Amino acid sequence: MANLTFQSVLATGSREIGDAKGPKGAGMFDLFFDNIDLPGFVDHPALLLLATKNVVLDKNFITINAPPEVTRQSFEEASNAAHFVWRVLPNPSDIWILQVHQIPAGRLKATDNVLGIHTRNEKGQPARVRDNFAVARVFLVYSASE
Repeated sequence: MANLTFQSVLATGSREIGDAKGPKGAGMFDLFFDNIDLPGFVDHPALLLLATKNVVLDKNFITINAPPEVTRQSFEEASNAAHFVWRVLPNPSDIWILQVHQIPAGRLKATDNVLGIHTRNEKGQPARVRDNFAVARVFLVYSASE
């Protein structure tokens, strides 16, 4: 029998991503949370919960355990890959909204998971002016052994 378990990825605070959001005003276009361990993990579908605000464009996306070249992939390329979870849903307001995305079975592992959140421009390309938005309250809900 398996129980649902919560794993905090970013429990407090928030992170901004996009043009001029990195160190010294440089762009930070791909945000990674790495070394995510899931104690008692059982391979079933899982849920990703996160809050977002100021998401204007619809070609930003979320990955799990993606290869390093994901930073150079367009939305179209990433959306056809096994590491793609879903797009970051648009929310152009300053109000935080909760997003819930399913992670299919076979994508997570017991240790060393890497969650990626990626900004892209209006055409879904990793170039030119990209979306700027914030994420907070990131959690994974997964099945764990008793």
